Amino acid sequence: MSTVCACMERYTLIITEKPDAAYRIASALDLNGKAKKVEDNGVPYYVAERDKPIIVVPAIGHLYTVAEEKIGRDYYPVFSFRWVPRYIAERGVKHIRVWLETISKLAQGADTYIDACDYDIEGSIIGYCILKYACGGKENVAKRMKYSTLTKEELEKAYETLLPKLDFALIEAGRTRHEVDWLYGVNLTRALTLAAKDWSGKYATLSTGRVQGPTLRFLVAREKAIRSFVPTPYWEIKAEIEIDGKIFEAEYERDVIETKQEVEAILGACRGKDGIVESIEEKRFQQMPPTPFDIGALQSEAYSLFGYTPRRTLDIAQRLYLDALISYPRTSSQKLPPAINYWGILKSISAVPEYSKLAAELLAKKELRPNEGKKEDPAHPAIYPTGNLPERVLEEPERRIWDLVVRRFMAVFGEPAIRQSVKVCVNVNGHRFLLRGRQTLKEGWLRFYEPYVRAEEVLLPRIEKGQKLQVVRV
Repeated sequence: MSTVCACMERYTLIITEKPDAAYRIASALDLNGKAKKVEDNGVPYYVAERDKPIIVVPAIGHLYTVAEEKIGRDYYPVFSFRWVPRYIAERGVKHIRVWLETISKLAQGADTYIDACDYDIEGSIIGYCILKYACGGKENVAKRMKYSTLTKEELEKAYETLLPKLDFALIEAGRTRHEVDWLYGVNLTRALTLAAKDWSGKYATLSTGRVQGPTLRFLVAREKAIRSFVPTPYWEIKAEIEIDGKIFEAEYERDVIETKQEVEAILGACRGKDGIVESIEEKRFQQMPPTPFDIGALQSEAYSLFGYTPRRTLDIAQRLYLDALISYPRTSSQKLPPAINYWGILKSISAVPEYSKLAAELLAKKELRPNEGKKEDPAHPAIYPTGNLPERVLEEPERRIWDLVVRRFMAVFGEPAIRQSVKVCVNVNGHRFLLRGRQTLKEGWLRFYEPYVRAEEVLLPRIEKGQKLQVVRV
């Protein structure tokens, strides 16, 4: 590292949140697309050549944290704190010392500083702390690089249109959250711990926090409800009705029957009797395309379809983002601005055989207008595929999430689906049973979202009012 610094003219130092992002940014900004990787005591960074040399050095998440100024655990309240390197406040993170030493040495040879960490609360506080503490008070002269994908085109644009200063509103939000979390946690934890010690005479740490305490309260309330639950028996009645040689299941007009005596009376009245079609209700309705994914919707859909926990989905989405396959996933937006280039993305993904016909159909439209939701995020748009294709073989969970994002993106540009529901009321000796049918008349956006569409199809034969139907079993 010292050889590189000694031989180089003054350079631009770019701070990123993770090593993968550093590699992507350096490669995108290098004139030849081949940034040089250098290591200093195991800490990687990249040298890119442009109008002037650029060094891109990554963090590994948070390198600084909140810690108390006074040493000791047997007092509270605690209101004096400071930001320190994590290796001072935590165990098992000694490698962070070497990381910070390398960043500090690199900062000495720079004359321009850029924060290119993720543009959100956590990314902003990570970059701010490094510039303030490791780079020697450069937070007020640093510029901000804002992007939502790690594609070469967007990274070059973000570098050419740097924000003139750091995003101090997000930084203050991040500082406040970390500091309040620490104050809340340390004071309540010590209060509980010391109270328990005074009562029992024994020391045992009782931990709580801003999230931990309320979560535990919900769990306790839920567990009490489960243990105090007294099950009440109930019955459901269904009938099997034959129409044109096929058996269809009909529901009794009341969802729940609360006494066995009433159930036996209904079964006795209906057994061996035919049914008469009393009424037929048909409704046609439009089913609008889905809105683009925000992170909550993506996590919910992935759990429903694949059983992935929210944490697992976020981790997978983060890897796809670092591979420049999808946009930044930690977003609450349901908006897709035209600036992301709908046409370009669709044209790129049409190179994948399973998407080619669907993408071509959308590209043939005169206008592409997404069905957006109400939620907005000033930092990032909704999650969307970048149009880049995988440079490596994706693992199965990664392939599933990428496919889900691609198909959702296409679906939001589709036409509304037209569906029809049918409710047939069948009178069996004074008791009414309901046959329900559901049918798609026009697929619209549904075909773009296959195989993730959950639209049950129940096709009923032609039925007329007054028609007699055989009840096979009740």
